[in-house]
Amino acid sequence: MITEILMVLTTVALLGVSIQSIALLRVKRSHQHVAEILQTAQQRVKQMEQELAALCSAAVGAGDHVVKLEQKVKRIIERQSLLELRASSDRSYSQASQLVHGGADIKELVDTCGLTKGEAELLVMMQRGTA
Repeated sequence: MITEILMVLTTVALLGVSIQSIALLRVKRSHQHVAEILQTAQQRVKQMEQELAALCSAAVGAGDHVVKLEQKVKRIIERQSLLELRASSDRSYSQASQLVHGGADIKELVDTCGLTKGEAELLVMMQRGTA
């Protein structure tokens, strides 16, 4: 009877060890699977960090380019304004000169062409040869 009990206990002990071994193998497999997933995730994070760094670098370059373009546009607008001012003043002097040839007086030049009184007087003197 003692031998039978020892046999049963030995069988139960062997069964317990077998179950523990199976459980340990499953844990090892699960651990390996989790480690693989973690390694893949770490590689993906590293790749994304590199892509983000490249995007940031490109954004800085694009920002610099935009600043340069804004500066060029500002200079072009300033030049255009100066040219428009010159063209309008040239036209008013041309128009005033024609009016003087037509016999216009100083008041008419000031009112029509937007000249100052001094400018109108000078233009009249120059055109009529009394300077």
